[in-house]
Order: sequence, then structure tokens, then C-alpha cells
Amino acid sequence: MSEDLDNKKNLFGLQPDGSPVVDAGVLAERFGLTPDLLMDHLRRGFVRSRVEVGTGADAGRRRLSVRIGNRVWIAIVSDDGHVLSEEMRFSGTGSGGERR
Repeated sequence: MSEDLDNKKNLFGLQPDGSPVVDAGVLAERFGLTPDLLMDHLRRGFVRSRVEVGTGADAGRRRLSVRIGNRVWIAIVSDDGHVLSEEMRFSGTGSGGERR
């Protein structure tokens, strides 16, 4: 990613309960889609997501995982909405692209 960490804060909003909200345009870009196509995938149930709340050493962080087809976008986000890391994986492969 070319954004610096200060600019990455803009990728997320926070709901009143502190849950992260990803802008559809940002998420579509990560998957190489248009926002309209992403919204179509959402309506059809092709998008799966999960938010995991960190505990112990990871307290104060959340891991967001969004799956569309065989691609999974994973972001680690601090409680204030800063993106600490993000990556795109392909299901059935490890982080280096090797088959599992």
C-alpha cells in the first residue's frame, strides 16, 4: 500500500460501540472491484466478513477479515481506527502464496 499510517486512519469509521466500519469504495478498491459491483456482491450474499476482538497482548486491536470468492482481505485495526497492517490472501494458500 502506498498510504502512510496517518492516511490509513481514513479507511475506517467507528460505530458508537467501537466496531470498525469500512467504506464501500475502500473495500471495493482492495478487491479490484467497483463500488457498484461490491454492493451487488453484498446483496447476493457473496461477501463474508468477521471482526475478532484482540485479548491479552492483542487487547485494543481488532482483526477484520472480508472474503469474496477465493480472496480474503485482512486488516489489523487499533481501537481508534488506525490500520496497523493489512494483507490480501487467497483461500487455500499461506501468507506467502504457497498452497496449504
